[in-house]
Amino acid sequence: MMNLKSTGTTPAQYSKWLVLAVLSAALFMINLDVTIVNIALPDIMERLPASLADAEWVLNAYVLVFAILLITMGRLGDIFGRKRLFTGGLLVFTVSSLLCGLAPNIGWLIAGRIAQAAGGAAMMPATLSILNITFQSGQRGLAMGIWGASAGAAAALGPIIGGLLVGTLGWQWVFLINIPLGIAALVAAFKIVPESCDPNATRRIDFPGIIAATIALGAISFALIEGQALGWTSVVTLGLFGAGIIAAAAFLVIEAKARTPLIPLVFFRNISFTAGNILGLIVMFCLVGLIFLSVMYLQAIRDFSPMDAGLVVLPLSLALMIISPVAGRLADRLQMRFLMSAGMVMVALAFSLLAQINPEVPAAMMAWPLGLAGLGLGLVMAPLSSVVMASAPLARSGTASGILTTMRQVGATLGITVLGAVLQFNMVNNLRIFFEGIPFMPQTAKDAILKGVSEGGMAGAVTSDAPEFLKTLISQVMTEQFSLALSSAMTVAMWVCIAGAAAALFINYHPRRTTTAAA
Repeated sequence: MMNLKSTGTTPAQYSKWLVLAVLSAALFMINLDVTIVNIALPDIMERLPASLADAEWVLNAYVLVFAILLITMGRLGDIFGRKRLFTGGLLVFTVSSLLCGLAPNIGWLIAGRIAQAAGGAAMMPATLSILNITFQSGQRGLAMGIWGASAGAAAALGPIIGGLLVGTLGWQWVFLINIPLGIAALVAAFKIVPESCDPNATRRIDFPGIIAATIALGAISFALIEGQALGWTSVVTLGLFGAGIIAAAAFLVIEAKARTPLIPLVFFRNISFTAGNILGLIVMFCLVGLIFLSVMYLQAIRDFSPMDAGLVVLPLSLALMIISPVAGRLADRLQMRFLMSAGMVMVALAFSLLAQINPEVPAAMMAWPLGLAGLGLGLVMAPLSSVVMASAPLARSGTASGILTTMRQVGATLGITVLGAVLQFNMVNNLRIFFEGIPFMPQTAKDAILKGVSEGGMAGAVTSDAPEFLKTLISQVMTEQFSLALSSAMTVAMWVCIAGAAAALFINYHPRRTTTAAA
């Protein structure tokens, strides 16, 4: 039985829909910062300046720290109060956004992103826990749908909002925009959001589990991001992968034996909970990976402005926003596994179509595959929250939401790191094969270009003092090879989507029975 501790505000005093509005607005802001930065990366790389690997860390420092801290923050919310964690995290997020906007160099910016992630990690599980407690009736699916739509819409709208801000005010404003939003959300949260906690929650924290999870996620992410520059078969890269795998295995052993595990493995005895979390990981892998690849292609190859690139990606966000509330409402009435599986098949088809895109194809042709992807993701994201939260005990809402959100953020991290690694590896490999067909080109020149691309992406292909004709020639070659590499990355993502479609079929969620039990 839940304990709603009074802080001058109770759910009866304010409409639960106002609570939903505050939580959804905060969630929108958190998720916006996952993708809004994508569109600003080229400008950040030029202004600060930074390499491609540095730029990837601006993205991954956020999602990686987010993923590591989420479950711990969910546990702290269960113990000390979800509203307390939510408002404290919102304050940290808002202040660190200011620090990011004032960053004089890339190191400062990455540090600010880490602080942002810590604040966001405190907020995120609290939003879903408070929502799960506030809506204990047949309207839970609709509420979850709106909540999920705000998360998906933020991720999808990031490029166009970022394009508008970067194009008119500069890259700093993708962070500074959070200041007024954060202040408004703080004031509303203090007045409207009810306090709640788990009166039976233990105050023990699983520090060994936190350390093992941190090492596992950090080592594998670092290896994926820096692997091309360090060499995929180098001692450092292989050592990082090995350390990550060992730490992941150690994490499972620690959790199985811990008195108060960070992730209660008993939750995963429920097949719907397990399949739902796997699907949550895959959904964010596909959403964030799709935006990352599309924006990189439009800006690096098609030379689109940030705003124009955002407009091309707009069909994704529109479809996602329109379908998510509808799908969330259906979750109150229908078995959703077949519909969610069909949604993932739609996303797989979208990736397959986008894999055929090349510089000869009009960029506008990307619009309908992106819209199809948004439609498919919308069918999955909203009902998924209802499925997972209904599969866990109500008193453990904080832990369950922390697990789901962690899996989503791990998926976002992998979407950037894995697809980024596939993209860069294939680009370098394609260039190497291309150069083998040019016997008259000095090997030293070939090696210099390959080394530059490995370390700095397309911008590292030639130095700024190179002759103009060489810059033009290399640009043409890079465009061709990037397009081929992009096709490979899109194909990898397509197969991941198919795995997600299979995972959805294992979900067995009975909305009427669950709703009655929860009421």
